[in-house]
Amino acid sequence: MKMVMNKRKKWGKLCVLIVVLMLTATGCEKKFDAAGYVQAVLDLTFQGDITQAKKYSKDATEESLMQMYRDSIDQFVSSNITNEIEMSDTKTSQFAELVSKIFMTMRYNVREAKKTGKGEYEVTVEIQPSDVFVDFQQLLTEDSLKIAQKIKNGEYEGTSEEETTQQILNDIVNHAYELLEVAYMDSQYGEKKSVVLHVKQDKDKEYYIDEDDMDQLIRKILRLDEIQG
Repeated sequence: MKMVMNKRKKWGKLCVLIVVLMLTATGCEKKFDAAGYVQAVLDLTFQGDITQAKKYSKDATEESLMQMYRDSIDQFVSSNITNEIEMSDTKTSQFAELVSKIFMTMRYNVREAKKTGKGEYEVTVEIQPSDVFVDFQQLLTEDSLKIAQKIKNGEYEGTSEEETTQQILNDIVNHAYELLEVAYMDSQYGEKKSVVLHVKQDKDKEYYIDEDDMDQLIRKILRLDEIQG
């Protein structure tokens, strides 16, 4: 697992799926509730709550919305935690369940929405960043040094190079899960910050949140922007 064996983790472009809920403008534009739309997207992204999303999504069933949410969690785990390592379905599910719990603790408050043009709005979201992934990264760095020392001392003794490698990978995976759980249980929150999301209409008059804005909000609320590669 690269993220454990390296002293620093390089977080690439966040791989949480941006939940793009489409609303077809069938009536007067002023009826569109941009703040409510943003609330629906954030609740689905972090809480797995489809209650509001159902009101804004076009032709989406409860099952498809929940599948969107599960896929976003799985992709986050795959891209930002386990990387390219192969794991059992059970362990993968355990990571996904833990990340879901972490996401549910995110603190955000959708504030005012300001219309800035035809089919365009600015929606301010107040967030309180969590230190869970910053702490997790620090714990991983410390653990990777310990594992590297064990490797140097020859403490992994398999009957073959393949078996020894598997022992190391098992330790990496198991430790990573335990450390993420520790970071989750001990997580704290920083000072409140405001993030502005731009909500726009596309050529088909369907609304969406600017992808870069959403990416930045998630980075800031999880403090991934502070973990440098």
